[in-house]
Amino acid sequence: MSAHDSSLTNWPAVAGYVSTRKDSYPFIDPTQADLTGKSVLITGASKGIGKATAISFATAGCSKILLLARSDLTDVETAVHNAAVDVTSEESMRAAAETAADALGGSLDVLVNNAGYLDEWKPIAESKPSEWWRTWEVNIKGTYLAVHFFVPLLLKSETKTVINISSGGAHVIFPGASAYQTTKFALCRLTEFMDQEYHQEGLIAISVHPGGVKTDLAMNMPPERQSVLTDTPELAADTLVWLTRERRDWLAGRFASVSWDMEELEQKKQDILQRDLFKFRVIV
Repeated sequence: MSAHDSSLTNWPAVAGYVSTRKDSYPFIDPTQADLTGKSVLITGASKGIGKATAISFATAGCSKILLLARSDLTDVETAVHNAAVDVTSEESMRAAAETAADALGGSLDVLVNNAGYLDEWKPIAESKPSEWWRTWEVNIKGTYLAVHFFVPLLLKSETKTVINISSGGAHVIFPGASAYQTTKFALCRLTEFMDQEYHQEGLIAISVHPGGVKTDLAMNMPPERQSVLTDTPELAADTLVWLTRERRDWLAGRFASVSWDMEELEQKKQDILQRDLFKFRVIV
């Protein structure tokens, strides 16, 4: 193995911390959750994981579902309210937050930052600067703006939970993926900042790997990398409902994977807390 081998990370150990799943399973069944009276706002909700997540929250009885997307939302029938929103626009997100505050009576239980962008993989010198930076605009600025404008609403709720859709890509180094994988890496640290700045006020922020799902976005991966896209969108969606159906303080500021068996993960709560696992650290 060469010193420049892209597998020189501990992602295999992270991914295999507990048993893994490829599809939804009874323990995370959204019909077993009771989210009556709860509210959720999902960005990037027109298709793929965002759309599946909206359906799972509706299945769990979530009373108020707000969907933000740039694409057409007419086929997402579970939407209580929807809006065409550019997550990279400060004006657009401010307006969305004002609309949401009115629709929700001033509070929000769960924010799912799912909007994402994946540029075509190319080495840095061969990449298109505007495309490379667009990835940061959507994945980091978009998440920042959502948190900036919606944290005040979250802090007025009981659940007070933010889910940031990161990626296993945060933990690996694949040549050509410098834009996407660095944003997902940075998103984990941004999640830690949310935890540090608002933990005393009860906010729970978790960064989440949504599994390998064959979404339109994922098709921008090189064909030889797409063999990992074998998970269902329902696995991610139902896991997000499970993560937010009650307050998961023990995961605050941490990275989690929907591919993990959540029943086994819950049994390792003390190990996670005692060893302060699933945060980015330089090993010395």
